[in-house]
Amino acid sequence: MSTFKNILLFLVLHIFFGECAVLYQKAGADLTIHCNGVSSKDDVEWKFKDTRIVKIIVSSGSKLRGALYQQGSNKYYPDTKTLRITRLEPSDSGRYSCSHGSEYNVHVVSAFVKPGTVLPQSSDAELHCNVEGDTTAEVQWMRPPNAELYNVRKQKVDLKSLTLHDDGQWTCQVKGLQINITLTVVGLQTKEAIEVPQGGDVVLPCSLPQITSRRVVGGKWEADHLPEVSSATLYNADKTLQWKGRNTSRVIFTSGQLSINYDIKIIKVQPSDAGRFVCTVEFDDGKKLTASTTLTVVPGTSGNNVVASVNGPTTKRKGPWTKNVLGVQLWIWIAVGASSVVLIGVIVAIVLVQRRNKRMKKRVRHLRSMRQPLTAKDYCQCDRSERGEELVKQVRPVPVPRHQRNTNRTKPYN
Repeated sequence: MSTFKNILLFLVLHIFFGECAVLYQKAGADLTIHCNGVSSKDDVEWKFKDTRIVKIIVSSGSKLRGALYQQGSNKYYPDTKTLRITRLEPSDSGRYSCSHGSEYNVHVVSAFVKPGTVLPQSSDAELHCNVEGDTTAEVQWMRPPNAELYNVRKQKVDLKSLTLHDDGQWTCQVKGLQINITLTVVGLQTKEAIEVPQGGDVVLPCSLPQITSRRVVGGKWEADHLPEVSSATLYNADKTLQWKGRNTSRVIFTSGQLSINYDIKIIKVQPSDAGRFVCTVEFDDGKKLTASTTLTVVPGTSGNNVVASVNGPTTKRKGPWTKNVLGVQLWIWIAVGASSVVLIGVIVAIVLVQRRNKRMKKRVRHLRSMRQPLTAKDYCQCDRSERGEELVKQVRPVPVPRHQRNTNRTKPYN
């Protein structure tokens, strides 16, 4: 909101005084400039560094596009009173003008961190607040954690040997325009102290919370009292981080491609394994991070596992179901037995259902066989005597021969 007010103030001042307005806007944002004193009937021509963007002819409603407009047709949105420039880039800095005398000197401000926004402790960083076209402009910096004023007023700030105190939001302010940059500083994560029962296994943690802008190129574990932990080292081949070396009977290294986790596992911990373990990670700028953890071995039940994390160790105690029976753990035998019982139950149920269905079909066939089939003489049950009378009534009389017809018929007159 403050940026909008400052831009609006510049516009108002230069409308009245007719001078070239100086505008600051951050990269990636949009900017709208106005052509003052133009009427709805006037033709308008917009230019950038004296090169035509577009000329609008009001009488015909046509637009004469310049080379800049054709190259960035999705960047410029002109009309007779305004020109909106979208997605500002540093190359958009310069002088804009319209044919009625309004001029604007635009500076695009971009803020960024080199070599990236996520960096490990002890590395170096550069904070940039570039004002394109005005390298002498003063920049006010504010640092984390409470937006404290930083005593450097340059467009570039060099930060040496970063600490967690540098982690957070940095702000650069130039001519009322504020731009925020978030710098994330990370360190190696481990557990300062780990306690494990004698004879158990333990995982020693060493990891980064996230991938950094600096590439990990090497690293190792060290323990003066247990040289086996140094039998493998981290190496980066073709941008693939892996352990170089072999596991031993006591120490297991993570296999496969690594990213941010560099844990190792110690098998069957003995009292002689107690002591200090140091994890070291090296980055492509030559800087290194180290983290140490102290292992304590206490008397306990053999077979307890400890997985240590930055929040605290978690003990995994082996129960009686992990006991080996004929070379296979007991819980596997239990699982197989339970699965077999379920399978047998399903088979028995299927057999019972099939037998029931057969009995039902047999019973239905028996019931059908008990019914007497209809014979031919059963199809008509009407009274034959009544039927005979009815047939008699319907018989036509036998025709009388011609010579036996009415003899009393009067003979014809001669």
